[in-house]
Amino acid sequence: MRTAFRLALPVLALAAGSATACTGGRCGSFADDEPMAAAERGVPGSTGGNDQSAAQRAIVEADIVQLDDEQDRIYAMSRGGTLAMVDAKVPGTLRLMGKITLSGQPFEMYRRGDVLLTMSNNAVSYDGNVMLPLGESAEVPPPDLRNGALVAAVDVADPAKARVLATFKVPGEVADSRIVGNVLYVATYENGYCHGCGTAPRTLVTSFDVSTPTAPKKVDQIAFSPSNASGYGGWSPWKRSVFATENRLYVGGLAADAATTANEGIIEVIDISDPNGVLKRGATISTSGPIASRWQMDEHDGYFRVVSQHGVGRTTSGDRYPDIDVFRAESTTSMVRVGHVTMALPRQEGLKTVRFDGARAYAITFQQTDPLFTFDLSDPAKPTQKGQLEIPGWVYHLEPRGEVLLGLGLDWRDSNGNLNVSLFDVANLAQPKLVQRVSFGPTNAWSEWMITNGVLAEDQDRIQKAFRVFDDGLIAVPFSAPGEYGNDACSGAGSGIQLLDWSKTSLVKRALLPMKGNPRRAVRRDSEAMKELIAISDSNAVSFTIDDRSKVVKTADVEIGVCAPRQSYVGRGFEGNDTVAEDGWGGGSCW
Repeated sequence: MRTAFRLALPVLALAAGSATACTGGRCGSFADDEPMAAAERGVPGSTGGNDQSAAQRAIVEADIVQLDDEQDRIYAMSRGGTLAMVDAKVPGTLRLMGKITLSGQPFEMYRRGDVLLTMSNNAVSYDGNVMLPLGESAEVPPPDLRNGALVAAVDVADPAKARVLATFKVPGEVADSRIVGNVLYVATYENGYCHGCGTAPRTLVTSFDVSTPTAPKKVDQIAFSPSNASGYGGWSPWKRSVFATENRLYVGGLAADAATTANEGIIEVIDISDPNGVLKRGATISTSGPIASRWQMDEHDGYFRVVSQHGVGRTTSGDRYPDIDVFRAESTTSMVRVGHVTMALPRQEGLKTVRFDGARAYAITFQQTDPLFTFDLSDPAKPTQKGQLEIPGWVYHLEPRGEVLLGLGLDWRDSNGNLNVSLFDVANLAQPKLVQRVSFGPTNAWSEWMITNGVLAEDQDRIQKAFRVFDDGLIAVPFSAPGEYGNDACSGAGSGIQLLDWSKTSLVKRALLPMKGNPRRAVRRDSEAMKELIAISDSNAVSFTIDDRSKVVKTADVEIGVCAPRQSYVGRGFEGNDTVAEDGWGGGSCW
């Protein structure tokens, strides 16, 4: 007997009385390996079918990998443009069933039965034509900022004859998306001169009815004003971050008048309660600092909470201490601030990481050391800073697990490895403790930017899809290893999936699963025959038996695409891929 695929992505919290999300072809077939408590949670982007009663208003996130338990298939996107269908029916074996090349650079996708709803950037030329797919051997060109995005419905019922059923041109570059119920919401960033864009930079939210996946329909659009990029430290506005509930989208970013007003951040609230996809403008929330990450925003028990810092988008350490604001969500059009606290820091430092967990919150700031701050939000009117802990390096992402926190961090000065996983005891918020830290990965990075853009598998809004924390005590971390000069020509030397064992009291470094082609995901598929981990990169899908996590054995390797250069826009945000600079791009190789 074989268990369901596990991607470690849980079902999102739904409003009281709403239905449980169905994924993977059967309701609940994907294991909930990551019991995040409060912040918005993303399930794999599959609903299996169109059962409105089973999946109504479920919140689903897209991913580059989709899983089909009923047919034992893996669907995987490559940065090089391919969409591959892999048969994983027999434990320890993988078989390529078919491939199709998509226009542009694939971003993410959803699965609705035998249809994949894909999103790609750089797919619509400046003259409005859908660009022809590149051949697999072709080099991926640097992004042309005049080009636009594309949403496509791909029929994969017969993997050997996958075909595009419908396409929709979307102005700009995809920043993020969600499916809520039977509606797909896509947020794109327009730079002011791409095809179909407005005359100035802005954010556009487009809704699509996907109740019939083979024939999706565009429903509505809302655009938000551009920011005054030229006056904000010379940096261009970044793509906005999205937080979703069953009835609302929160779209956060840089305020239009950030250079001239006291508050630099803005969060636009959109009413998405209409099950057919009609959008309505809601409240506008002003924040002290810009929103550079989805994790800065959260809604819990009728209250919206946000952490921001003035100046953090244009200076390394910000120019004020971060603020926590709590708003009572009376309706989509009425957000009333009821609580506020300014963080007390040991020195001026930049906000880097935020995570909410029910009545708790955690924040990371960074200069040379990396303090972890804890907060009690049980009284919305009196958010309270409780404790702090100074640690080296920078914790990039936090995963709450009750009385412990697991953090994925980076430290280019660490000779034992530029990446690390930390285990924190937060049973007593007033006295957080570092239980253990394990370092791994490359040792030749020379900056935080190089690690966030060349080593980590995803940006900060999507890193939780790569950093896997499984319920049986396994952690899997995909990463790429740059060569001596940041260019390793796709050899993959040193790249792979790092395994660790975790409990509430310990972290143990286990095997490194070597892999080429930019490792990006780790999928669990255990059976009576073996415990199996399937690693996915841009170029390969590889099966490993992990019965002994210190001595793994590779059992299958199938080529699914080509290794494409890692291209990222230069910018600040939280020093990740959050900002867009229009004066160049950072190129690389398949490190």
